[in-house]
Amino acid sequence: MFCVHCEERIRNALLAVPGIESADVFWEKETAVLTGNPSLWDDGLIRKTIEDAGYEVIPSGESRIQTASILVILLAFWAIASHLGWTQVFNLFPRIEASLSIGALFLTGLLTSVHCLAMCGGINLTQSVMASADKQKMIRSNILYHTGRVLSYTLIGAIAGGIGQVLTLSGVFKGLVAVLAGAAMLVMALNMLGGFRPLRKLHPRLSGKTHSSLLARIKGGSSFMIGLLNGLMPCGPLQAMQLYALSTGSILKGAASMLAFSLGTVPLMFGFGLISSKLNRKYSRVMLTVSAMLIFVMGLNMLGNGLALSGISLPQRNTASVIQAMQNDGSQTLRTEIDYGSYPSVRVKAGIPVDWTIIVPEGKLNGCNGEILIPAYQIDIVLQEGENPISFLPEQPGTISYSCWMGMIRGTIEVTEE
Repeated sequence: MFCVHCEERIRNALLAVPGIESADVFWEKETAVLTGNPSLWDDGLIRKTIEDAGYEVIPSGESRIQTASILVILLAFWAIASHLGWTQVFNLFPRIEASLSIGALFLTGLLTSVHCLAMCGGINLTQSVMASADKQKMIRSNILYHTGRVLSYTLIGAIAGGIGQVLTLSGVFKGLVAVLAGAAMLVMALNMLGGFRPLRKLHPRLSGKTHSSLLARIKGGSSFMIGLLNGLMPCGPLQAMQLYALSTGSILKGAASMLAFSLGTVPLMFGFGLISSKLNRKYSRVMLTVSAMLIFVMGLNMLGNGLALSGISLPQRNTASVIQAMQNDGSQTLRTEIDYGSYPSVRVKAGIPVDWTIIVPEGKLNGCNGEILIPAYQIDIVLQEGENPISFLPEQPGTISYSCWMGMIRGTIEVTEE
């Protein structure tokens, strides 16, 4: 089962089977407890009913093997994608958008659209059904619903970013938030794939009965108001993005991040509302699996970003050569340029002060690469076009990690004895 709303779908299907008087379906355990007259039950019919609803019946032993196989495939997919540099696609968004957060989070919203259908599809569909007699009214109802939802997400992002701004989050704390957001995305992806039962306790949810009660209460409400309330529903992807908005430490960046994410969820949900019919379960399962795999990779990337923000150096794919510092009478100097989505790796000698000039060519500054954090030396510099000087003393040999404020663009400082 993909989420809590699968409980209701399976329960309703099972209640139509002869001999079954009640069915309690549990998403966390992936099981159903049936009550009725067993002498009337047909195991084959029960299995077929569940399969016709779009699900599978898997013996517990096979389920464990399937879970292990999924995890191996996901890790292999991530390793191959990282080795081939496919994960660097997120660093290309600054070339198109104002900042990397806009493009990457829009893509995240797009990928989680199927999950949004499972989580909020009933509410979304209600807005269409109530106005189905009038096509123009149905379109207007959907527009109002999604407008309210996008506005709600954006306001929540602004509030989260404002809280981060007031708290003046350090690079290490931003890193911790990014690690938590990455972990939340991993949990979401694994729960979407199924089989990882212990993780389902970490997934925020409304019970099926609570959801049905809420849906009954809001059927007569304004589509716009329902959309606004939608932003308050417990949702794994939404909470991961709220953590991300908090880490921006900016009302504007937090709002922009959540706006991009929410806009990414609109196309599929809007189309779903207009069709006013259920998706073919086989196709939705394929879409959900592909989305979950991509979200898993993005979650691992976000974990890496958080570790980078915390000053923990990670292996990275970098084909650029290392720039060597020049030594001059008791000091050493560096002059480097940054690009849209990359920082240079440099090499300096331990025990000698470094004067580093970071050059930003005209037109190369964007919302992601414009702020550099070097946690090991307590350096946080907002770059301007032209020359940006920084100084530090590398005392101990080793590899120092530095990154943009989001942790997505990374470079290293190699400190050597030579």
